[in-house]
Amino acid sequence: MLYLKITQLSKSYTSKVLVDHVDFTISRWQKIALVAKNGAGKSTLLKLIMKEVDLSDGSIERREKVSIGYLSQDTRLDESKTVREFLFDFDTMQHWEREIELNIAINKLRIKPYLDQVIWSLSGWEKKRVALTSVLMGNPEMLILDEPTNHLDLDMIEWLERYLKNHRITLLMVTHDRYFLERVCSHIFELNRGKIIIFPGNYSYYLEQKAIREENERIEVHKLKQLYRKELSWIKKSPSGRQTKSNSRQTRFENINDQYDALKDVVFNEQAKLTLSMGHRVLWWKILKLKHIKKIFWEKKILADFSHEFRHNERIGIIGKNGVGKSTFVRMIIGEEPIDSWHMQTGETVVFGHYQQKEIHFPDDKRVTDIVQDRTLLEQFLFPPNQQHVFAENLSGGEKRRLHLLTILQQRPNFLILDEPTNDLDLVTIGVLEDFLMGYKGCLIVISHDRFFMDKITDHLFIFEGEGAVKDFWWTYSEYKEQGTQNTKKEIWGKNKEEIREEKDEKNIEGKNKLSYAEKRELDQLAKDIHVLEKERDEINAIFNHKDVAYDDIKALSDALWIILRQLEQKEYRWFELSARE
Repeated sequence: MLYLKITQLSKSYTSKVLVDHVDFTISRWQKIALVAKNGAGKSTLLKLIMKEVDLSDGSIERREKVSIGYLSQDTRLDESKTVREFLFDFDTMQHWEREIELNIAINKLRIKPYLDQVIWSLSGWEKKRVALTSVLMGNPEMLILDEPTNHLDLDMIEWLERYLKNHRITLLMVTHDRYFLERVCSHIFELNRGKIIIFPGNYSYYLEQKAIREENERIEVHKLKQLYRKELSWIKKSPSGRQTKSNSRQTRFENINDQYDALKDVVFNEQAKLTLSMGHRVLWWKILKLKHIKKIFWEKKILADFSHEFRHNERIGIIGKNGVGKSTFVRMIIGEEPIDSWHMQTGETVVFGHYQQKEIHFPDDKRVTDIVQDRTLLEQFLFPPNQQHVFAENLSGGEKRRLHLLTILQQRPNFLILDEPTNDLDLVTIGVLEDFLMGYKGCLIVISHDRFFMDKITDHLFIFEGEGAVKDFWWTYSEYKEQGTQNTKKEIWGKNKEEIREEKDEKNIEGKNKLSYAEKRELDQLAKDIHVLEKERDEINAIFNHKDVAYDDIKALSDALWIILRQLEQKEYRWFELSARE
């Protein structure tokens, strides 16, 4: 069933073409990710579809009565209402199932503490979570989401991933979260030079096909380069030395020149690596030593008693729920935030570089080359020559962040602290940054909700658990989550009989009803059903790991997996409900 049909859609701003006569369709239950480099027009394309900006040419046909939920990067809410009034003001609230789902979303996105606050009083990231909850729970047939994971912590992101993966809904999403791209999406739409290139598959398939395309482009550039040199040699000859029909050949040279320049820029943008040609600041043996650090902020305990001695080339990821003090902790390290009780020693050779979460503005009269003078560094960080003379304030949000990051890196820090460095960066830039950090010779602290980035860059974690507790976990983020899942299963399934009896006695004392005979039989059957469904789920996931699975088989297996996951969710929910009363 066709939901959306785009025909010859175009959009230009002054002389810049963002969308150039593109054609594509979106069908029911497709889950599509839109990817492109910063400034290429991803958000503009979504706004065109939602008719928030005028198109320059083409048409957009939407299936009649198809409801669309849209999350933009700029949240627009009725700020005169309380959060509760805004979220529960749905026609769908007459259906109790929607209210249950809404309450689940409120808990998962941790909106409950400010349900009775007026929306205008919320922070930007709190408004974003309210907007996301509203969009998800509006019961749309299609979702259009622009960077939905920004300003969510890791637990929220993983819940959102499960929600989008398991619900049978049509999805068009802009995201740089590569686990989303891999696990949720069935198609990748790449916006490249104003055109849409469609890849039927997940992120792994997209990368394979993109590598083939880039190799073909490199071959084409090489051929054009040879032809360009030949034609350039002819064009430089004196008029008497040229052959007849020179006008047509000169036109041909101009066409070759245009093709060569266009493809040369593409190869540059997609293959550039950040190999910063800057000297390395040496760290002596003494780097940073923290001993019994304590911090209370407005009666909220950030650190109870924290100690750590940093070693050479240590690469630490910091995770924890929003508001537990991650950013406060790094500001304490570099001296921007006072410490209540402390013993801290910083080595004489330590030079901090701190990239923060903040809105970035450059002076109106400063060009890119005024902000960073080294043009070689600019090229290595994906600013081609034709972009180095534009005014920095006219760059896209992601391009501004890229330029700001480069101003920090060119100071040659040997202790680098990055607070959400991948926010608003495109996949190409994130890959370039990862390549740089993999070869970085110095200490590194990263606060990030980008799980793929954390897995690749860090080797151990500081886990902020709340109430001042910080756990040092010497593995990657995925390994940490895997251990947590195993522990949860042990807690649920591995309790000994004595523990279960004690819990039962406590529940009975509280006056809870015991299970009837029929409910006990239902509980036993649920445990068996859950075991069978988990086995079927694992079998399908194992099939997905084979690269030779046909596309039609993938679709059929995806449908079967969706049914299994929904049944599993319902049966687990019922099992918990009954087991609590056993």
